[in-house]
Amino acid sequence: MTHFSPHGKLLLTGEYFVLDGVPALAVPTKRGQRFEFNYTRGASLVWRAHDHKDELWFRSDLSSPAIGGRPQPNDDPFTARLWEILLAADELKPGTLERATFGQAVTSRLEFNRQWGLGSSSTLIAAVARWLGVNPYALLERTFGGSGYDLACAFAEGPILYERNGISPVVTELNWKPTWLQQTYFVYLNQKQNSREGIRAYRAAGASARAKEEISRITTALLNDSLHLRAAAQLLLEHEEIVGQTLGLTPVQQRLFPDFPGAVKSLGAWGGDFVWALSEESPEKVRAYFNSLGYAVVIGYDEMVLGA
Repeated sequence: MTHFSPHGKLLLTGEYFVLDGVPALAVPTKRGQRFEFNYTRGASLVWRAHDHKDELWFRSDLSSPAIGGRPQPNDDPFTARLWEILLAADELKPGTLERATFGQAVTSRLEFNRQWGLGSSSTLIAAVARWLGVNPYALLERTFGGSGYDLACAFAEGPILYERNGISPVVTELNWKPTWLQQTYFVYLNQKQNSREGIRAYRAAGASARAKEEISRITTALLNDSLHLRAAAQLLLEHEEIVGQTLGLTPVQQRLFPDFPGAVKSLGAWGGDFVWALSEESPEKVRAYFNSLGYAVVIGYDEMVLGA
């Protein structure tokens, strides 16, 4: 039996701009996805996926290409995606499908709600890449696409600075623990956002060189451990303005939380998943504020982030 437990992820700064090599600050989450790989009899790849409540949400038996197994037009979306990932891995490492996959059973268990956007796809890519011994960033490029920061978070043990560079990114592990992080919270917006739609909007808009420089400057400034909460909040609001101006979108605090006593920043693709809230108010008051507006999931930094 082989086990892998890649972590979930959150991109704190650099959303969208990270695609163009702008340094981004990211953190792995304590909750991820656990995978078990076991050899079985037969020539099928038996895949079973469980959600955070340990309920089976996907099952499929894929037949080996050696006996005629192949993607089918009527495959469900996850089966089609699984075939895509396996075939891409075989292109990167010819013979992988026959040598390493079929005749095995795979069981996965999510540790977070699938709707939260913490990385059900990236943890899958990370685990499969390790299992089959292929470059995870190359596998990502041939399947889901994206910057790859989520793959870097999958096996990180704490905050990272991520710079995209094709299939060989620069990943710097950080000992980043400013005290103001204890006054921050992650709030789920009750809807999952499609990151690919956000990426298309960013590409269509075209980011200026000045905007990229400013986003990089803000990320660097946040790494200063002597920074206090109000200064950090101001930097993050500046970040929101730059992204908003680039995409032609209204920052989330102006749109949903204009009276929040602090700062609220979008994370990842704008419009869904989590936001990051900073406030000098007590945890009880912060949670009460968001709960009163219908946002029940409010998670403190220490509870969410690995290595906090």
